[in-house]
Amino acid sequence: MTPVFPDIDYQPLDLLLAAHRRAHGDKPALVDVDNGMRYSFAELADTVDAAAEQLVAQGVRPGTRVLLLADNSVEKIVLWLAVWRAAAVVCPLDVAFVGAAAAARMLAAIDPVAVLCQAGADVGYLPANLVPRVIRVCRGAIDGRHIDLTRAPTQRGDLPPGAGLADIAAMCCTSGTTGMPKVIVYDHAAYWINGLSGIEFLELVESDRMLEFRSFNWYSAQILSLMPFLQTGLTLHVARRFSRSRFASWITQHAITVCAGLPAVVNLLLIDPPETTAPAFASLTRMTSSTGPLSGTQWQRFEDTYRVPLLNLYGSSETGWLAGNRLQERVLGTVGRRASYIDLRIVDADGQVCPPGLQGHVVAEGAKLALGRLQPDGTLDPIRGRPFFTRDMAVEDEQGYIRIGGRSDDLIMRGGIKMMPQEIEDVLLGHPGVLDAAVMGIPDAIYGQEVVCVIVPRANRPFDIAALLVYGAARLPHEKTPKQVFVVDAIPRSERGKILRDRLKPLWWSATQRTGMDDSEA
Repeated sequence: MTPVFPDIDYQPLDLLLAAHRRAHGDKPALVDVDNGMRYSFAELADTVDAAAEQLVAQGVRPGTRVLLLADNSVEKIVLWLAVWRAAAVVCPLDVAFVGAAAAARMLAAIDPVAVLCQAGADVGYLPANLVPRVIRVCRGAIDGRHIDLTRAPTQRGDLPPGAGLADIAAMCCTSGTTGMPKVIVYDHAAYWINGLSGIEFLELVESDRMLEFRSFNWYSAQILSLMPFLQTGLTLHVARRFSRSRFASWITQHAITVCAGLPAVVNLLLIDPPETTAPAFASLTRMTSSTGPLSGTQWQRFEDTYRVPLLNLYGSSETGWLAGNRLQERVLGTVGRRASYIDLRIVDADGQVCPPGLQGHVVAEGAKLALGRLQPDGTLDPIRGRPFFTRDMAVEDEQGYIRIGGRSDDLIMRGGIKMMPQEIEDVLLGHPGVLDAAVMGIPDAIYGQEVVCVIVPRANRPFDIAALLVYGAARLPHEKTPKQVFVVDAIPRSERGKILRDRLKPLWWSATQRTGMDDSEA
């Protein structure tokens, strides 16, 4: 059966690059803010074609899978596009991030025909059957299988036509913060449609200069930065990773107009902000936050400090973009309104749509969703084509703005009253002495669970636990007020800034042992 996609103006990569070459060939396309490397759109089109020709010459065919092992850089983007130009499937993988055991299972399921890596990279962890498939990426010829990024395209027409909407585009791994990392499979339709949502949220145009420091192994970076870059012809600036000390200079030096972000970066920028931000951030007209819950308190602090509009967005690896604040339509503390091209519903326990103001489970359906999850035996467990039940709890107001309450398995149940940790954390973060906070439910003989929190105090500011408990009690219902507060050095978070809630209980237990308290003293 022919897949049904929305009425969209899709253009495969070969046509996109050719159009950008004609329209603005000399304009910067990619800029590496770490080493200064850059490509114009004309240079990018030539380099991608040449690299794709070399991939085809070494056995890469349409639909085959190519493992991409590379740090964030403009070269990684070039290689990604070269795989797509060969109509193959790109499979980015960070072995250190997912762990060796999970990576071995993923590699067995993916079974790539080629492994792209940098010239000097250590690939000793690869299974023996993949070592002969390694292709080193270099500038100039080297011994063995390689891709030379200085080679010019042959113009002999050896490349296949561009991939279609229904062709598989990528296989990417999830973060694994709630279990074993999974390999999610996407077609070009998912990428294209989600890219359109990124353009809509940020009102992106070809004159924008965008900065992305998040890993391109993340689907969020791919559909918020990579795809809008290709679709609009804006200039994409790439950093290997976020640097608080260099961030302002990146913005100033490259006159960045829009920057991707995440809650952990917002928090870092608020730890010790510069005395004056106006000159350094004059060009920056909007910044995003996604991949994890953003406290409304921290959001307000950021905008008060930097005078840069912050757009909170919401999505997942399985669904793509579900909702987002727009530049002219945003409400602090929310994830904005529904994204286009998606059927998003908030339903109760019986599957009925919740009226405005009533919290329920988020369910999504539509062509933006991933095709499915790759199983260990290489088969696909479908996601698209049926309702996808996320584990997120949310409430929608009368104006259509959505607030995420948290994940259903993070729910705290005290005396029959259900509560989400995030709403309590947001209140605690409003205290001037609190830098970071996490809330959990611990066993209680009377109520089933009781609310406690761990906090990281702000440096060089007085902090008193009793005062924080009073602060919380004045702003929260009694049942939601934490009964204990423990001070820690850091809240356990993933690389993407999400609280690792399965590590909170051991952290709480360690803190109780240091203070000599137990939960009977609550």
